[in-house]
Amino acid sequence: MTPSELKDLIDRYLKNNVTEQERKLVDNWYQSYESSNHSLSAEKETQLSEEIYGYVQKRLHPAPAKIRRISINRRYAAAAAAILLVSAALFSRKKAPERQANETFTTISTGTGQIKKLDLPDGSKIWLNAQTSIRVSKNFENHTNRNIYLDEGEAFFEVRKNPARPFLVITKSITTRVLGTSFNVKAYRQLNSATVTVRTGRVQVNDKQKKLAVLLPNQKITYSTKEHTGYVSTYNAENSRTWAEGKTVLNHVSFNELALAIHNIYGIKLISKNKLTHTYQYNIIISPLRTVDETLKIVCSIHQNSFRRKNNEVIIY
Repeated sequence: MTPSELKDLIDRYLKNNVTEQERKLVDNWYQSYESSNHSLSAEKETQLSEEIYGYVQKRLHPAPAKIRRISINRRYAAAAAAILLVSAALFSRKKAPERQANETFTTISTGTGQIKKLDLPDGSKIWLNAQTSIRVSKNFENHTNRNIYLDEGEAFFEVRKNPARPFLVITKSITTRVLGTSFNVKAYRQLNSATVTVRTGRVQVNDKQKKLAVLLPNQKITYSTKEHTGYVSTYNAENSRTWAEGKTVLNHVSFNELALAIHNIYGIKLISKNKLTHTYQYNIIISPLRTVDETLKIVCSIHQNSFRRKNNEVIIY
């Protein structure tokens, strides 16, 4: 059965316009799916399930100008979704290598103290923090999924809603899936964690093996890249995007995260000679309007430390 024939069968199944033989075929297919063990990666399952959701939703809830009343059993929709999942998995396994081989990307990067705004063809917007690199497919508009690869750094996203085309932000450790929302993703290799913070809407976060969490506004997940575990907490999401406006708000961050922010903003390497710094947490607002020395004085005042500066290296003691 070809993909077009499959979709035609599902359309007719959802509309109760199938023969008894076709209905039995679908029902048997659905039952065999329930009892089988299809091993898909978390990322692939995420992509396929969003495609299924968008496809079925468009047929269950058509545009207002084309509304038709349809009496439908929920089980029928589930069966149709199951068929799509199994079939899409088979087709994707056959065709994925070819697509990947032909894929070309545009890479956008920032340096020290730089912030860039990117407008995507679909109307979504991305702000890139300092020392960040992302890749966007040159064929972005023609893909079913709107994939953005955050290879390094931090970015804030405002995603234009389109249920038929899921938006995925893919880092080395986690994948964030949305339909339309605004959120922040932070994944610097210098840190042992990746974070996702939701400002509006709802997102799902997966690692390579499983679903980690579904986040609502003002929720944040911190994912340990070493332990492969995620911790969800409440967080003021407005603080997650202040860096895009030129002000970085750090709340209860470690010395390593503080040092990374100092380096990204000023290009200064921050080193500690105090063994206790790994136990410290820092609350500070860093503004590029302050000189680096002014900021360092504020940093040291938090835990009564001193600093010594030599060129672009600063030692806390």
